Amino acid sequence: MNDAPTPEPDLDSVAASLHMDAADIAVFFQVFCGKLLATVPGAVQVQREGGLFKKDHPIRKITVRAGEDVFEAELSRGSVACRHAHAVRGIVLRSEDLGFEAWRRALVVVLGTQAQVSSEALAGLRSEVT
Repeated sequence: MNDAPTPEPDLDSVAASLHMDAADIAVFFQVFCGKLLATVPGAVQVQREGGLFKKDHPIRKITVRAGEDVFEAELSRGSVACRHAHAVRGIVLRSEDLGFEAWRRALVVVLGTQAQVSSEALAGLRSEVT
């Protein structure tokens, strides 16, 4: 048995790790939002950072409308606040705050389900026409 105490984490390395994680999430958020814009442009609305003298204007907030589901994510100070709402006939029945990874997974499931339904409907229409 090893009775040696575990070394306490160095505050500088913890701060650097947290800063690196914040930078990674910001980059991942921009890439993921860009892919959503390219994949389902009609369902995506973005708000970008402003600033007259800024070289680029990264995405600050994204809203994805997928049928009766609304997914919102906002990047602020190195973290992403996410919300998923489900509405029926314009009335929100359920709304929940999620972590970014859970939000991303839920969004992918809903978009995948919609794509499956759309492709089945398209196949049905094609078979009726021919």
